[in-house]
Amino acid sequence: MNAHIKGCTAFVTGANQGIGKGFVEVLLDRGVAKVYAAARRPDTLAPLVALDPRRIVPVALDVTDAAQRGAAAQRAQDVDLLINNAGIGGSEDPAERRFLAAGSLADARVVMETDFWAQIEMCRGFAPRLCARAEAGITPAIINILSVGALFCVVEYSSYSAAKVALAYATIGLRAELEPAGVRVHGVYTGSVDTRISARNPHAKTSPVEHAHEVLDAVERGEDDIYPALGAKEILAAVRADPVGFQRERIRRFRDNPMR
Repeated sequence: MNAHIKGCTAFVTGANQGIGKGFVEVLLDRGVAKVYAAARRPDTLAPLVALDPRRIVPVALDVTDAAQRGAAAQRAQDVDLLINNAGIGGSEDPAERRFLAAGSLADARVVMETDFWAQIEMCRGFAPRLCARAEAGITPAIINILSVGALFCVVEYSSYSAAKVALAYATIGLRAELEPAGVRVHGVYTGSVDTRISARNPHAKTSPVEHAHEVLDAVERGEDDIYPALGAKEILAAVRADPVGFQRERIRRFRDNPMR
């Protein structure tokens, strides 16, 4: 069975802006019963909560904080849909997003902790509740927001790509473990979306609201791997057609402009 959005209770991390905010808005539009909207600074959620104070529950959550993760899972016992969206792109200094040019690996470790380990911990924390919902006859789901940067190395953001590809493979492992319990696990290889992280990207972008609709439609169709937003399916096709050539072209571009 596939997850159904209408009437469900969702938990969205990084809900105060960008893709996360888009998910909350679309979930409301599609008739969810409740949305736990999580962000590191709950005060930034006020404009979002004002959209529907009855259905939106603000949650203070730094996904890298074990105590806050535990408190969030304990509070949200009724969740049917977990959307792991919170993440970071890495340092504003291009050199610090590399592995050799960086002064140290401190920033890369923060990216890996936030974009990989914290996401796995969120899944571990909510899995017992989701499995219990499945036993009650509901089809719960986890949505892990990845990136097309998990299909190849975005060499300008090497640490980010490393974390996302690690999460992509972990998502498959989680799927294998949770499917027998009736919990669906979806990996979302997002293309170009209009967010703070993509602000430097001059290309056309999909709005966070359009992105959320694409993802949730695919979840209801039961698609395991989802390729929403501008460019995602095209990049997938290009990588599959010539993975070596595709990556070599990205390396060439980086060599021609290494400090992007």
